[in-house]
Amino acid sequence: MALATLQDVADRLGRDMTAEEQRRATANLEDAIALILDRFPQYGTAPTAVSKKVCCAMVLRVLRNPDGKRQESVDDYSYTIDSSRSRGEVYLSEDEMDELRPPKKRAFSIVPGAPCEPAS
Repeated sequence: MALATLQDVADRLGRDMTAEEQRRATANLEDAIALILDRFPQYGTAPTAVSKKVCCAMVLRVLRNPDGKRQESVDDYSYTIDSSRSRGEVYLSEDEMDELRPPKKRAFSIVPGAPCEPAS
């Protein structure tokens, strides 16, 4: 089972993709899936809605900003290219990696005045 499909990406884009966008999205989707599974192999057998969302976001970042511009000015025109996009790479942001990490379990919490709960 794939983390995400080309149709998942198109649905999130909100419009039909051109043939060129479909070609690029297909290649970028393969790269995004490979990156996620390399760092989080558990999603290979048990993909989730979050893993699909992150995978699509990685591809959409490239589709929506093909030039990789990070900053742009108008007067005395200038722009800055995002270093990861200037290399043409699909990448996982820190926030996306946080979303994919399993939630941390806490041993217990102490809340003064709270009723006692039986141990599970």
